[in-house]
Amino acid sequence: MNEAITYETPLLRGRFIVFNERPDLDFLKVKQTHSDIVLSEGQCGPEQIGDGIVGDSTTPKAILTADCVPLVLIGKDQHVVIHAGWRGLAQNILTNKLIKEINPIFAFIGPHIRQGNYEVQKDFLANFPLHQEAFKTINGKIYFDLSFVSEAQLKSAYPGMVVEDCGLCTFADPKFHSYRRNQTASRNWNIYFPE
Repeated sequence: MNEAITYETPLLRGRFIVFNERPDLDFLKVKQTHSDIVLSEGQCGPEQIGDGIVGDSTTPKAILTADCVPLVLIGKDQHVVIHAGWRGLAQNILTNKLIKEINPIFAFIGPHIRQGNYEVQKDFLANFPLHQEAFKTINGKIYFDLSFVSEAQLKSAYPGMVVEDCGLCTFADPKFHSYRRNQTASRNWNIYFPE
């Protein structure tokens, strides 16, 4: 199993591990659809649609990505894992009612495509009218910063929250799968192991 690990780090409570293929262990996951839907762990299943899982058990929870942001938010007694692509962020998944109820105090931003590799078209700017500073224009091309928007939304919704960002780019680092790099069907298995 260790050969499949591409990244591992301790968090406030528990560990966050990225596998480059499905690991042989039991975990909870949902059918991700780039939505703002967050489910409690009791509602989860591989065909249950959602992009976040809230729970308080020590059962590992998985989020699959190929460039989107995997997030772990930790509150006093509960935690949530989130798949946050631009659509989820535009739909305010980070302020979902179930997430607010855990009163998160810590957030971890996992490996995802970074601004220098995330080119967008001009009409894309309309998706984030409150975060125009997340866009940078270089040589006439526009680039978008998922990390900036994630952190700005988190700090606005949860004052005093500590946000830790791993700083890794799925596009630039070949050990991660990146859809933008090569249209891969493979995914990064981002798994949070709560304590």
